[in-house]
Amino acid sequence: MNSMQKPPRDERELEQYIGKLLRAQPLRQAPASLEARIQQQLAIQAAQPWWVQGFSAWPWLARIVFAVVSAGLVLLTYLTSDRLGWVSQALQQSSPANAARSTAQMFTNLGHALQTLGDMLTRNIPSAWLYGGAGVALLLYAALFGLGAAAFRTLIDTTPEHARY
Repeated sequence: MNSMQKPPRDERELEQYIGKLLRAQPLRQAPASLEARIQQQLAIQAAQPWWVQGFSAWPWLARIVFAVVSAGLVLLTYLTSDRLGWVSQALQQSSPANAARSTAQMFTNLGHALQTLGDMLTRNIPSAWLYGGAGVALLLYAALFGLGAAAFRTLIDTTPEHARY
């Protein structure tokens, strides 16, 4: 039994065995039509302008200009956001902003009062009653939906064909 036919005993021998088998396989040649299509695609890609190709295909001057413009845009964004912060502070200190804030505070207080009222009411009602009421409401909704669908189907079936449209 030669070394190519001997069964491997562990993972390392199995890896070497498979490697030997794969290296012994003949190389396969790509079809001529595939090679022609690849050459055609490479020619089309090479004919594209530099700004369509990847950044590494750009000329050095264009890369430098792009870096400078990008840094300028980052600086402009930083300055703009800083200015917007100042504008936001000025608006918060103005009287319309204070009126809006007090109105929002009033609605927040109203919401807290309603929540407290709801907590007081639900604290005294047993949870079984709440779940039972929700279940009954769900059953009534399903019954209403089913009856509505049945009535609609009955109405459509009794209407003559020419009157439906």
